[in-house]
Amino acid sequence: MKTVILCGGAGTRLWPVSKQESPKQFAKIFDGQSLFEKTVERNKDFSDSLSVVVNKTQLPLCKSQVHSNSSFKTSFLVESVARNTAAAIALSAFHSNEEEILLILPSDHLIKDENLYKEAVTNASKLAQQDKLVTFGIKAQYPETGFGYIEADGNEVKSFKEKPNYETACEYIKNENYFWNSGMFCFKAKIFLDELEKYAPKIYEEAKNTYEKSKIDNDTYFFQEEDMEQIPSNSIDYAVMENSDIVNVVPSFFYWSDLGSFDSLYSELEKDQQGNTNSPNHISLNSNNNLIVADKKLIATFDVDDLIIVDTEDAILIGKRGKSQNVKNLLEKVRNSKILDK
Repeated sequence: MKTVILCGGAGTRLWPVSKQESPKQFAKIFDGQSLFEKTVERNKDFSDSLSVVVNKTQLPLCKSQVHSNSSFKTSFLVESVARNTAAAIALSAFHSNEEEILLILPSDHLIKDENLYKEAVTNASKLAQQDKLVTFGIKAQYPETGFGYIEADGNEVKSFKEKPNYETACEYIKNENYFWNSGMFCFKAKIFLDELEKYAPKIYEEAKNTYEKSKIDNDTYFFQEEDMEQIPSNSIDYAVMENSDIVNVVPSFFYWSDLGSFDSLYSELEKDQQGNTNSPNHISLNSNNNLIVADKKLIATFDVDDLIIVDTEDAILIGKRGKSQNVKNLLEKVRNSKILDK
């Protein structure tokens, strides 16, 4: 089995910790490690080869973090243009042996309960050996409206559900057959490419052409912009998984978070007795339940509760916990202001 890690996410809802040149998957937030490094380490027992799909801006940072773990034979597939997950996975499949099982993973998810994780991967691999396209369904813990859902009957997928409203999500939670759609997959390279050619032939043809015309430098494959721009942009779910009749799901019970907001980050970080996240650069007086992310400067707070305070080299973010989904919209205003360009 080959591990394939997709590093294309921008993590805009975690700005300014997450920036275009150094998005959240490369930020060393947990125990001095990045989410990307944790993903590499977590999967080193499953395979001895790794393919990383990354854009050219982030390539040096990506390589520096991979090379800290030398157990993998690693190749880097460098996108000049982002064309969504169907294209990224297709390029990875063209880069693999036909019968090779690919374990497709996002680079920016936090996973705990590693024994349960290994059990899920083992179960997925067995189904992939039977020529199934396998997705991982995470047991839903609360009525999340930001995720897609999978309706399952054992390993059979009954339907994929779009991101629901709150009332619908509450109904899903009551039903044990509904799972969060994790964005993790497992299948043979050839089986995926066959289904891609069947249901999204334009993506298949243009991805094949892009791969065949790549520029190779040792372990690094550079895909040319004029070729990648011809690939239709679509997700693997829309292009293949929701159309194919050979899709299975592995119900999974390990702890999983996509860390898609500062609110979810707050829930993961250790806290002091006042509920403030632990930070060596934070001193507080009568301050409670604050998320403090301090880069270098001292952050001193008094008489404030439930705030998000993020200090980085070039920006300071201050907001209200529980409202962190607004960071993405705020970032648009920041970009339009051109202040960071000065």
